[in-house]
Amino acid sequence: MTQIAHLRDAIAASQLLQNVEADDGFVVGSVRFQPAAADIPVNVDPELADNPVMDTDTLIANTQRFLAMPVDRWKQLIDEIALEVEEAVEDDEVDEPRDLRDDLRLHSVAVFADAVLLSFVAPQQFPDCWVRAQLGVGLALEDISIDENDGVETIEFKSLDDLLDKLSAKPDE
Repeated sequence: MTQIAHLRDAIAASQLLQNVEADDGFVVGSVRFQPAAADIPVNVDPELADNPVMDTDTLIANTQRFLAMPVDRWKQLIDEIALEVEEAVEDDEVDEPRDLRDDLRLHSVAVFADAVLLSFVAPQQFPDCWVRAQLGVGLALEDISIDENDGVETIEFKSLDDLLDKLSAKPDE
């Protein structure tokens, strides 16, 4: 059994996520994240290229810690993110001036051994961007970035043969 398959089975057994699947180097599942009132995908990424020895218990603990975040802490985190972004951008850089707290919508989460990365959409103020917030292990806000969403999905292949296989595959494969 591969490390990713082991992580997939451990996460499925934990029942933290639904529809758990192993993907290329990470595990993905879905969950209803109550504090944000959102159904979101959660990627659990052991970063095997950087950490060849995976710590399944730490990844599950970080996932559980994030999912158990109280609503009050979530609201405080949204306030912190909004304040940081508002301080960083000028009024003329947003498409529609309004309170960012009302515009931020959690889109997805990536859990790592040492961090949690939140990806938000803010369709009114930043319609062509992702607002990303990195949380440390204790779920404290560590970093924020606003990244352009060019609408183009980037797919990486391990080899030219993998690329050719993908290109020659039938659409439903």
